[in-house]
Amino acid sequence: MLIFLLLIYSLILMSCHQAIEEPPNHQAHFDTVINQATTLTGNGHYKKAISFLDSAYSIFPNPGVNDIYRKYENLINIYLHDDIDTYKAELYTDSIFQLLKNKETIYKNEYANNLFFRGEVLMAEKRYTEAFKVYDDGKSFVKKNLDNCSLSIFSNKLGLVRFSQEQYQTAIPFFKEAIKENKDCKPTTGFDYLFIFPQTYLNTIAMCFEKSRQPDSAIIYYKKALDFIAVRKGFFPHRQSFISSANGIIYGNLGGIYAKKNNYGQAVNYLTQSISINDHPGYDIRDAQTAKLKLAALYINHSDFKEADRLLNELHTYLSSKPGLNQVNINMRLKWFKLKYEYHNKRKEKLVAYPYLQHYDKERDSIYEVDKELKNVDIDQAFRDTAQKYRMTLLRKDNQLKTAYLSAAIICMLMIIIILFFIWDNLKRSRKLNKQISEQNINMQRTLDSLEQSQEENVRMMMIVAHDLRNPIGNITAVANLMLEEDNRSEDDLEMLGMIKTSGQNSLFLVNDLLKANSEAEKLQKEPVDLYTLLNYCVNLLSHKAKEKNQQIMLYALHVTISLNTEKMWRVMSNLLGNAIKFSPELATITVKMEERNNSVLIAIVDHGIGVPEAIQNKIFDMFGQAKRSGTAGEEPFGLGLAISKQIIENHGGHIWVESEPNQGSTFYVELPLS
Repeated sequence: MLIFLLLIYSLILMSCHQAIEEPPNHQAHFDTVINQATTLTGNGHYKKAISFLDSAYSIFPNPGVNDIYRKYENLINIYLHDDIDTYKAELYTDSIFQLLKNKETIYKNEYANNLFFRGEVLMAEKRYTEAFKVYDDGKSFVKKNLDNCSLSIFSNKLGLVRFSQEQYQTAIPFFKEAIKENKDCKPTTGFDYLFIFPQTYLNTIAMCFEKSRQPDSAIIYYKKALDFIAVRKGFFPHRQSFISSANGIIYGNLGGIYAKKNNYGQAVNYLTQSISINDHPGYDIRDAQTAKLKLAALYINHSDFKEADRLLNELHTYLSSKPGLNQVNINMRLKWFKLKYEYHNKRKEKLVAYPYLQHYDKERDSIYEVDKELKNVDIDQAFRDTAQKYRMTLLRKDNQLKTAYLSAAIICMLMIIIILFFIWDNLKRSRKLNKQISEQNINMQRTLDSLEQSQEENVRMMMIVAHDLRNPIGNITAVANLMLEEDNRSEDDLEMLGMIKTSGQNSLFLVNDLLKANSEAEKLQKEPVDLYTLLNYCVNLLSHKAKEKNQQIMLYALHVTISLNTEKMWRVMSNLLGNAIKFSPELATITVKMEERNNSVLIAIVDHGIGVPEAIQNKIFDMFGQAKRSGTAGEEPFGLGLAISKQIIENHGGHIWVESEPNQGSTFYVELPLS
């Protein structure tokens, strides 16, 4: 648990460090800019709004990340809803992703919002499968980083994808889930989350039932939406025009469904109320036109031609205006042509009716051809794939957390100390023999023979040690494995036993590597490895050791995948980090950096410790060199770690070296080929 808290603390410090390097945000200044642009857009001057944003930002020096994000967000909304251009809207979502690259956990809300925007762009282009994938990614991100209140908008959007593909019964559970998640919203969340979203979810569920030809269920949910509005409207006295408009929309929906049930009186009543509310500036004029279409159809069916003609003329005036010519009104124009045909046809005016029928058929066929394939796309597999990906991410994260509990590391360290003690003793004897060789030139050949014999004894000794250690380590691992298979064990027991088993296996790998330290390069068993994951694992593993000296380890790495032997490369990085900790003073900062080059990856471990004198920089990588030194806290040196690390790196086709100045710190570099 302590290691986990240290990791969180390190991440917080890294975030603060990054924030310090970034330009500050200027909320007050850009509030004025954004408000002015919003006013221009609301008055229909969206091109002026775009020009105003560009000029306002061009004259302001060095805006912050959030300042730039707000500009892009405003432009996306303009290109999605006013000056319709999904290509430009998508470009600005790409710009936001680039702006927030490697800062997702700092700007969580902004990143989640941009996933939402990307889904909106794809929905506008009717790329439903891709939109579903993006919304599901957004939901996964929010689950890990934000609260259920924010989660509700993504559940709603997943339902709307299903709705757009006419899978209405499949869409309903998503909207109900959104309602459940929305209940976690706090009173300070704002008008959107506390009023607009929940009544919209209820209204959309009703529409799903209506589309599924379940009118009674639809009426129940439309009335639930009206009840919700009646209860909540008193909490928002300054938003009464919007609340009235929301009532008008639901009245229109109810009028439409009563018309389908042939309840003429109720249908006319609700549709008339809807039009009287929303057919005014500042309200939802477009929805009022939809209600007019429904009411005109009702009048035509009941031969009230005077009222039908009045409504159709009002609709024609709207559809001929600039807002009416917008691409989003294409279905409204299509329905108008059909109603005009039905109006004249029912009045026995065949020659007048026929051209409207031709227009209707032509427009309908063009829309059908565009939507036909998109609506038939099956996104169930996309959902299963993304759900499986999310589960794998959780499992991987859970495994990393469990691995962080190193209670069994004491046993492993004791074994390593025993092995290194024997190696140190043998090396001491070898140095004594070498000294005798240099002092007695006459007996050189005899001494060389003795040294060779001593080396053979060393090998035999190491094999004996390895054999004696392998059995108890193997037994410990086997017993841990058997205990893991027993029933009724607590979660803590299972975690501890799992780590005992893993530590035992790692110790066996270490014994094998020591036996091969002077052998020829073996054929490595490689696999694709994410270097960021490997480095992060090593940092987490050694954080407790750094904590003992009040040190801090900082990691700056990228997700780069190359082919490695995971166990051996883990050992190299652990050796280098362990040395940095050992030779750095208390309160020091140790930095691990990674840089991707054209054909290779460069990893640097930087410390601010005692440094390596130039005279021994070429000796520290020798297996039997004389370059051993004690750590800053008196840690005992063994002199094998760098030699083994060099052999592993060279077996991978890489290169390891050091740059250092005494008392100024050291930087150990590891360069690995990408292919």
